[in-house]
Amino acid sequence: MSDAGVLRFGGFELHPAGQELRQNGDLVKLPPQPFKVLHLLAQRGGDVVTRTEIRDHVWAGDTFVDFEQGLNFCIRQIREALGDHAVAPRYVETIPRRGYRLLTPVTAGVKGVPEAPKRTTRLIVLPFRLLRSDPDTDFLAFSLPDALTASLNCLKSLVVRSSLTAARFVGEMADPKRVAAEADVDMIVTGTLLRAGDAVRVTAQLTDASTGTLVWSDMAQTDFGDVFRLQDDLTQRIVASLALPLSKRDTEQLHHDVPATAKAYEYFLRGNQLSYDPKQYSVARDLYQRAVEEDPKFAPAWARLGRIQHVMAKYVETGPTDGFDRAEAALKRALTLNPDLPIAHKMYAQLEVDLGRAQDAMARLIARRNSSDPEVLAGLVSTCRYCGLLEESAAAHIRAIELEPRMRTSVPHTWFLQHDYERVLTTRMADYPYIFAVSLAELGRTSEALPALRELEDAMKTRVPGFVIACRLMLEGKHADSVAAINRMVASGFRDPEALYYGARHLAHLREVDPALDLLTRVVDGGFFCYPAMETDRWLDPLRKKSRFAKLLLKAGQQHEQAKTIFGRVTAAGDR
Repeated sequence: MSDAGVLRFGGFELHPAGQELRQNGDLVKLPPQPFKVLHLLAQRGGDVVTRTEIRDHVWAGDTFVDFEQGLNFCIRQIREALGDHAVAPRYVETIPRRGYRLLTPVTAGVKGVPEAPKRTTRLIVLPFRLLRSDPDTDFLAFSLPDALTASLNCLKSLVVRSSLTAARFVGEMADPKRVAAEADVDMIVTGTLLRAGDAVRVTAQLTDASTGTLVWSDMAQTDFGDVFRLQDDLTQRIVASLALPLSKRDTEQLHHDVPATAKAYEYFLRGNQLSYDPKQYSVARDLYQRAVEEDPKFAPAWARLGRIQHVMAKYVETGPTDGFDRAEAALKRALTLNPDLPIAHKMYAQLEVDLGRAQDAMARLIARRNSSDPEVLAGLVSTCRYCGLLEESAAAHIRAIELEPRMRTSVPHTWFLQHDYERVLTTRMADYPYIFAVSLAELGRTSEALPALRELEDAMKTRVPGFVIACRLMLEGKHADSVAAINRMVASGFRDPEALYYGARHLAHLREVDPALDLLTRVVDGGFFCYPAMETDRWLDPLRKKSRFAKLLLKAGQQHEQAKTIFGRVTAAGDR
């Protein structure tokens, strides 16, 4: 077969002459109209193709009474042929209310003589190096790059590695090739920081990671009270140097959240520096509170305040607390001020899951999914799972790690609920001790699970989670003690519905039928209704003859079907 006119992307080949789609040489079934749509997307090589352009190209001259439905069906057929998924696209991305684009680089022409492929630029902003330590400005070494990362992350034409990934290179003279290999990036932003009297002096560089070539270097000095202007100037310089295509929305986002005062921005940056350290949560919260008091219209500070209040209410505060209410109020305020603020949507979705509103969280993230934002996809991994959409959850994980190879998602829990125990064992027991140990047991490897659990308990000393103890006691055959450990955990006020599901199935497995049903009721009422798992979970078999269980399974199934409908509706709305 001639290679003339063939377009290649991600292991696939489009042969226009024969209207054939092939994957690694094998023919893939694709009807004529979907082929024409895919061919057009490939010809445009990553550019957005509007729905009107597709209609004029594919259905020109046809009297097509329902073009919208026909195109949506074509896109579904294309995704099915490519093994793609709307919620976490690897190949075809929906641009809401506009059209579609192909995400994968395309090569054309004779095999072995391809055109230069287009590639979405992948960038990392490393922590700045301090030339001389100063207690008043040292926080900027992390917080200024973190702010740059957040600003650039709103651009669809750029993949920006997270600040947590960048933190692995803190304090180093970065070797571009090592950073490129470990972080999978094309461009690296580095810098140095020095206090000079009442001013801050920053020297920043943009380096091509593959060659080590310096693209540009710039030195700027600004008053300590004008750090936001410095951050904004650096953002604009990076965007200009990379010649990034900016949509109207991109431009608006880059200029949207300007703090009213230097003090508000300082409080915000100082809070960001401390917000990842559990020992400093309360200090970070107070700094964010001062930021919004200084500037009540600064949406990012409201979003971060909501996030830290949520984290503290979930993991730090004990007994009755209004922390969740305060967190929701802060996040709503952020979205009122900036309805398109990505971090606010992600953080609000995380809160909604804990408030028993997984469907709302899932819909929010689907509507806001962004091919360059792996954290949105990581959020979909958990929200889809809570709703019982396990395949969609796994697909979101795949797409997330394609964008951020070191991104950690909660997908091991998805694999566990799919009974894919071998895959759970590709993780570390220290990260997922309960499901890891249970997976070993399910595979007949209890003799490996017990010593590993005991070793982990010894390492954790006084911080051993109740689930770890309960699992070890169960595997040792001490069933009454294992039940008591689960009951202590439940009585402590633990409220994560997915974790409580594990507790319910654990009790059911140990024949504690009524306590298991009581806990499972809390699980479903709390917003975890993973119906496919509940329907097939062998550990729940002791409950299946109970009418209470039948009613719970019916309720979970109804909520699951409703979630599937919401998923389809929101995805279709994006397709339009």
